[in-house]
Amino acid sequence: MRKAIGISTLAVFSLATRLFAQDLPVKVKGGHELGETSEQFFAEGREKTVLSACTAGNFKIMNKSDRAEAKRYCGEVSNARQQAMSGKRSEYKSGEVSELRTDTFTFDGGHLVKVELLYAAPSAESNYAGQTFEQILAGAKQTFGPPTSESTKPVQDVYGASYVAHHELWVAPHAAILILEQPGPGGSTTVDAFTREEYDRTMVGDAPKPVNPLE
Repeated sequence: MRKAIGISTLAVFSLATRLFAQDLPVKVKGGHELGETSEQFFAEGREKTVLSACTAGNFKIMNKSDRAEAKRYCGEVSNARQQAMSGKRSEYKSGEVSELRTDTFTFDGGHLVKVELLYAAPSAESNYAGQTFEQILAGAKQTFGPPTSESTKPVQDVYGASYVAHHELWVAPHAAILILEQPGPGGSTTVDAFTREEYDRTMVGDAPKPVNPLE
């Protein structure tokens, strides 16, 4: 069920190409929308199907691949819905096993304020399943256009090998998209989508302020 509930795809968010800077809603795969109410989130898409099946005890309406784990996650999804609708800050985790991806939906004040997708880098151990940083970045640029800012920094893995990690950011009046690369063996790519209010509060608001050298 975790893989069924999660949002899939390389271009994770559905938005008209190169119109990100305009005041348009960021649509999340599965019929969700960044900023939507918690009630709406759990009343549409796969979440609606899962909760309906759990309430009725009728798992025939779900895909066969989902039924085996359906009962196990009924309580988990129901609890996530209750927490999200309480208005308190809470998280709901899902994912897509075939893409080696973990999804985290963050709710605050009764709204979906952040979506995080964590992609494990393809490797021989996983038969090279999943998405590379280059593939994810290419899909994002095709969808959103050039990033607002790009940066790199040198990093080392546990064995001391050196790599260059990339940081890609799109900032618009209504939302922000952040892609972070963790290169090397066992690496990953993280894609975060924020409402603009959430981005400003958690990413900009906590940033260290420049020091006045004359003081």
